Amino acid sequence: MKNKKIMRIFSSLLFAILLFLTIANCADLLEYKEARIKYTPFYESETNFDVIFLGTSHMWNHVLPMEMWGEYGIASYNWGYSNCTPAENYYLIQDILKNTSPKVVVIDVYGLTEYNNYNNGKYRTDRIEQQHVQFDSLPIWSKSKIEASQDVFDDYDSNEDFIWNFIMYHNRWSELGQSDFEYDITTEKGAYFLTGLGSASFTQIDENEKTEIDGACYPYYLKLIEYCEEQGIQVLCAYIPFAASEEQQKIANTIGDIVEQYPNCSYVNMLNENILNFMTDICPDNGHLNYSGASKVTSWLGQYLSDNYALDDYRNNEYWMSDYTDYHKYKITVINEQTTLPSYLVQLFDDDFSAELEVYDQNLLHSERLSLLFDNAGVTPIYVEADLNKCAHLVINSALTGEVVSDLYFTCDNTEILNIFAINKDTE
Repeated sequence: MKNKKIMRIFSSLLFAILLFLTIANCADLLEYKEARIKYTPFYESETNFDVIFLGTSHMWNHVLPMEMWGEYGIASYNWGYSNCTPAENYYLIQDILKNTSPKVVVIDVYGLTEYNNYNNGKYRTDRIEQQHVQFDSLPIWSKSKIEASQDVFDDYDSNEDFIWNFIMYHNRWSELGQSDFEYDITTEKGAYFLTGLGSASFTQIDENEKTEIDGACYPYYLKLIEYCEEQGIQVLCAYIPFAASEEQQKIANTIGDIVEQYPNCSYVNMLNENILNFMTDICPDNGHLNYSGASKVTSWLGQYLSDNYALDDYRNNEYWMSDYTDYHKYKITVINEQTTLPSYLVQLFDDDFSAELEVYDQNLLHSERLSLLFDNAGVTPIYVEADLNKCAHLVINSALTGEVVSDLYFTCDNTEILNIFAINKDTE
């Protein structure tokens, strides 16, 4: 009798374990793969990350760790993501520090007040799937993950799905596609640079114009600084440049006096550093930077970090060198996905590539916007008289391998600069 009871208990436990493992495997299959794409290199890294970047898409899209490594040897990871608020970052950093020991945490100021109009102001209530990406990467038993679900997402009716994401994804069976089974892990160390060309106007205000800062995210921003201080980590608060509104500039002018009161914290208002050209460095949504703009921001920030913090140089580290080879291949893939001459020129703000450009239509040489792009890309166009149904010929070479990356002809559909389209080089 006793043995039967033991067997029943054992069978029940075995069934429960098998059921849990089955559901866990289903959860892995059903969840969106963005978290794995973005964070797998972080969790599987063979080296430490001396610098961690936190923030919204202004950090995610505008600070490029692999470019920073190539120029300064800094080992960093970008934990920024679309609409990630300071409230979320406060909880995320607690798990991040379980997997690496950064010397510096860089926090973007954007997001401090931008979410005040969304319910409790701690997150965007209309972007739950975006909010999930970072928390999906944390283990189910994470204490900070559980606390965030109860605090940051306290007015979200299904906040328990942040603890166990199977609750959110369990009905995705009909949505599963090839991208759920085949996907490429990021080569950008958590970042994601944007492409294309837009334009934006930016009128800088006086640095003395300030404002009052309030809202739900503000105390979390300070708590984040304090938590890093408790862990012995330096904090750099940075306002990443873009076409900021007058009110956003006032926030940038105000926050420095507040955060610099903390002994572990410094502040840089990059809006005042004249880093960008708003005719060459803006992507088509006009609110974010393209690859050219992100590269300039990354270079400036890398120089600041190198000058002000004792960071190790990883440029001779085999692991990072191998990763950069993969990153370079990725950049080539992105280059070959472009469709217009301006988009190619944006990607050529890069010492990894050189280019030769023949121009058959003199109108291209008289375009002020194109001239800015030529200069920005370090490309000197050569006018060649030719009776061709084409307006330009571009050859791009890899400076690392010497190979020809692209060999393209372009046609002008009209006089608009953005409509200089690539065509097959054999097309007559």
